[in-house]
Amino acid sequence: MFGIGQFAQIAKVSVRTLRHYDDVGLLRPAAVDAATGYRSYAAAQLAELNRILVLKDLGFTLAEITRMVEAGVSREQLVGMLRLRQAEAERAADDERRRLARVAARIELLTGATAMNDLDTAIVVKPIDDVRLATVREPVEGFDAEFAPIFGRLYPVLFAELGRLGVSPAGPTYALYEQRDDGRIDVLAGVVVDAEAVLDSETVSVRELAAVDRAATLVHRGAMATIMDSYALLEQWMDRAGERPVGFSREVYLECPEDDPDGWVTELQFALADS
Repeated sequence: MFGIGQFAQIAKVSVRTLRHYDDVGLLRPAAVDAATGYRSYAAAQLAELNRILVLKDLGFTLAEITRMVEAGVSREQLVGMLRLRQAEAERAADDERRRLARVAARIELLTGATAMNDLDTAIVVKPIDDVRLATVREPVEGFDAEFAPIFGRLYPVLFAELGRLGVSPAGPTYALYEQRDDGRIDVLAGVVVDAEAVLDSETVSVRELAAVDRAATLVHRGAMATIMDSYALLEQWMDRAGERPVGFSREVYLECPEDDPDGWVTELQFALADS
């Protein structure tokens, strides 16, 4: 028999750890002195302790290990549990690799681009909820088109038609870009509307934007004339971080004061591929 201090030294764990394992019922001492409460352990218990330490190192919680010990988990069951743990660890490793890539990309932008010296200019990867938009569209030949006049035409048409239909906007305005079969690009001006809104119109159509699990987002503060600077930063970040955009961007106009173009707040969003 070994005293708790000796047993802890042999097993290379702390006395506090052994006491805690006793308290939670995971590893009881072989004997406890009735007078002093002093714990003693048998040599054979070292194998039990080692199994606990191995399972803990593999990522199982003490509660999980306790249930496994009490249930007498079979070898086949343990293999299944370890394979599940392996898959979880691989996912965590992938997440960490992505995080390291984002850190490296952020460092490069902060040290290599004046615009990124402002820490408020942060690129955030986040999920995006689904949204229902009322939209009008106009085709253009490509992204070298002048978009300001196009949106200047589209938004008045959109809001005039919604007014005629008695439909009130329920959220911010959007700009979307979609590829046409003929090679041209559709430019869409949209605004959020309620799910109950009825849009019986030949001019306005409903566009259901599906939720996105991961999107790279950047808040552009200022006039639309300078938005390409923010796009360049966002695209540079995605390239450095090893992220692949899916489709074209979304622009969400969060604040648009008519008398102050420099006061606009626009969120740029790019859906990202899973891997």
